Amino acid sequence: MDEKNLSAPLRLAGGQLLEARRAALSVWGPHRMEAVGSLDDVLYVNDSRATFLDAALESLITIDRNVVWVVGTWSEEMAETNVQALLRERVSAVVLFGPLVDGSEESLPRHIYRTDDLRTAVFTARELAKPGEVVLFSPACPSGNGFANYEERGAEFKRAVRDL
Repeated sequence: MDEKNLSAPLRLAGGQLLEARRAALSVWGPHRMEAVGSLDDVLYVNDSRATFLDAALESLITIDRNVVWVVGTWSEEMAETNVQALLRERVSAVVLFGPLVDGSEESLPRHIYRTDDLRTAVFTARELAKPGEVVLFSPACPSGNGFANYEERGAEFKRAVRDL
């Protein structure tokens, strides 16, 4: 799938891509596509800074391996055709540690696992990931669920990975 065909799912905020948000997310570093470690030939990547779906989708596009996606919410936007195509192409399993938005149930992938918290989501992703895959923590939602901000949420992801 080329980037041209993916422009539609990246235009989720009010029908337009927010260039300022995209520019801010283009700086990679702590909490943005940050390699945390590798275990049993599975790479763990902290993308906690991806607080919107368009940022998480950009992250999925950049990874050239199958992904176990740890996500913080499941919204109606994930039902869009281009988003579903990307998920089928790149994502082997989804681990959801947050809420389902009402009306989004129809778009749930076959391989989705629900957990109550981020730490359990990381341990579940470890069980699901196959050698050569990436566990991508890219929440696609603002912080919440007990986290003050994306930095705190990303730090919790890194602690959980270290404890594997």
